[in-house]
Amino acid sequence: MHKLTIAMFGVAMMIAPVAASAKEKEPKPVELSAVELAALQKREIPAGVDIVFRSSISALQEMGYVNINASKDAGTITAETDAKSKLVYNIFWGFGKKKLTQLASVFVEPISPTLTRMSIKLQTVEAKARMGSSYSDGKPVAFAEPYNAFYADFEKALSVRTAEAAAPVAEPAATPAAIPAGSTQ
Repeated sequence: MHKLTIAMFGVAMMIAPVAASAKEKEPKPVELSAVELAALQKREIPAGVDIVFRSSISALQEMGYVNINASKDAGTITAETDAKSKLVYNIFWGFGKKKLTQLASVFVEPISPTLTRMSIKLQTVEAKARMGSSYSDGKPVAFAEPYNAFYADFEKALSVRTAEAAAPVAEPAATPAAIPAGSTQ
């Protein structure tokens, strides 16, 4: 009986790590340091400011951002994700609404005619409304994944626009002049 108990205990110990690993959730992404985040947020792109500006807007649209506001003169683009609000209850405050959105702010500035600096900042904003008043708390996104997703969509849009700019513009075919009726040639 004693040997059977020890054998069952041994089997249970071998199965326990497998069961524990199956229950584990996906690991949380590692937060970047301030230096790593700053390096990820800024890029110099070997293209004109117009192409970079339009590619940035396209990338934000592809990522599902809405309420995109852009000022080409200032070189700024702001956008936010669309989020559904949740009804929440707090014993002290009563019922209220809570909404989580992500804001993107892009700054595009020319360095030279063929080199442009782009800076992107992402922020998660939690807006709460209770008893007629509302407030929001913002927190910078300190993970690499959303920035990498933006740059992937940006690179696609940039390559399309760069190819369009490099393609020669074909002149429209000349239309023959109309021959008046009754004339012979």
